[in-house]
Amino acid sequence: MPRLGLLTACIALIACSNDDGVAPTLDGSYALVAENGQPLPSDPSAPFGCCLTLSGSLTLTPVTYDLRTTHQNKNTGLVFDNSEQGTYTRAGNTLSFTRAGGGGEGFPYLLAPGTVSSDGDTVTLLYGDEGPGSDQIRATFRR
Repeated sequence: MPRLGLLTACIALIACSNDDGVAPTLDGSYALVAENGQPLPSDPSAPFGCCLTLSGSLTLTPVTYDLRTTHQNKNTGLVFDNSEQGTYTRAGNTLSFTRAGGGGEGFPYLLAPGTVSSDGDTVTLLYGDEGPGSDQIRATFRR
């Protein structure tokens, strides 16, 4: 009888530890921690950029995203927000984004495909400028 209990415990442990290659869920909120490798506040387009990035967040559900940032104009001191919502798909560690019509405030982010770390705790996006293929800002978000 003790062997049966040990065998059952081993099977349960193996079943709980085997994720069959399923990546961790991305649901939750990620804080913007850097742009182009610069911690916030950042001036990702220095020396020619108009604005500092003060903060930001990326919130993911199983199929939607909500991207928000707060900026400050370097010339006037005006603080303003930018946001965008839409849907995303995941293929391995690559995320592809589709902006929802309407909603959001400010300027469109023009998102290129992003990446997610193997542990699901870091998301990296390219946004801004003229969209994918241009000189976009590399934004790093962490849970």
